Amino acid sequence: MLSGLRTLLILGRVSNLPTVWTNVSVGWFLSGGGWQTEFASILLGVSLLYVAGMTLNDAFDAKWDKEHGANRPIPSGRMSLPAVWITGLFEMATGIAVLLLFTSFHLYLLIGLLAAILLYNWIHKRWAGSVLIMGACRALVYAGAGSAVAVHISDIELPGLVWVVAFISVIYIAGLTLAARSEHLKGAKGPGILPRLMLMFPVLFPLLGSRTMPHSLANVSLVVVGVIGIWAWVSITRDWLKKRISIGVAYAIAGIAFYDAAILAFADWRAAVAALGCFVLTLGAQRVIPAT
Repeated sequence: MLSGLRTLLILGRVSNLPTVWTNVSVGWFLSGGGWQTEFASILLGVSLLYVAGMTLNDAFDAKWDKEHGANRPIPSGRMSLPAVWITGLFEMATGIAVLLLFTSFHLYLLIGLLAAILLYNWIHKRWAGSVLIMGACRALVYAGAGSAVAVHISDIELPGLVWVVAFISVIYIAGLTLAARSEHLKGAKGPGILPRLMLMFPVLFPLLGSRTMPHSLANVSLVVVGVIGIWAWVSITRDWLKKRISIGVAYAIAGIAFYDAAILAFADWRAAVAALGCFVLTLGAQRVIPAT
């Protein structure tokens, strides 16, 4: 029983889920959302889509994992390929139902998110540019959560800052995915200069978040702490990517929650504190459930 549960948790990479929650929080609170029931529904629905995407990733990669990742649930015999397909599709269907029935998550953005998840899983082993699709998955979470703040009929109305954050997330996640690609390859070395540069983009988060805020000592201090903190964590991540790729990738994923906290500080301080908690939670969970 416990073994089966752990297999499902590994398939869904649930240790990374707190970073998805902070993505939702950024889109929601930067768009003017508050602590409402719908916010919780979006967290649940998007979480199910994330877990579904990760689970289906193993289904799509079953042949590749047989050669390069024998410890994954399917090649190790802990779960059959048909069972993984059924599980992933059920999780996805449930997530879709939650978002459609209980939230105002814009339909076009939901369709885009589903398409990005499935397209990435389908082609990521065959096309290097698929790293941008992975980045688009996170960007659509930011945008989708923001779109739910107001009820829409056709237009997608979001603050410009949410679009900028979504764009930066595409660059960061693409860099992270490029770094992760060599994790299971023999003789793998640290990532090249391009992904290392792409991982630096979140330094802009606190600068962007404070753009419309009064230039008080408290706000300037938040910006300084945010920039220094993000720079420090990115530096730690890049060092580990050189030493041991798997740890570096895990740290890069956990850092998403930290970076989200840096911009949430200028929207809702409670959400920022919660995001920092998600950062710590992710690091702790990754010790139990592998991040990749």
